[in-house]
Amino acid sequence: MELTREASRDEVLAAFRAAPRIAFIRMSDGVVALNSTIELMKDLGRPRGDMWEVALWEDVLTVQGNELYYTYQVYNEAIVVPENIDAIRALAGTVTNRAESIRITDEAMGMQQDFLVR
Repeated sequence: MELTREASRDEVLAAFRAAPRIAFIRMSDGVVALNSTIELMKDLGRPRGDMWEVALWEDVLTVQGNELYYTYQVYNEAIVVPENIDAIRALAGTVTNRAESIRITDEAMGMQQDFLVR
């Protein structure tokens, strides 16, 4: 990805950490392939091994000047679930603040920003 300016690796990681629904995984924790994430979700007790977050390999992320290289995984069948819940809440008018709706959904679903806390 080409960034609009040069950035450090720490800056990019901080930006990803500030975004909701991105979870960090690491090859150094044994999560080395796409199938590893599904097994991890099952180990965490997720129904059907669903991963609702975008999984981003933290230890693979590299920044060179204004170029960013990263690897992520999206579980296509599960990633839409939290957004659909937020959409239903918005249509019903029960919560009108986007950030608050995301917080409620994420908390109710047990979404995480780091699957394997160090």
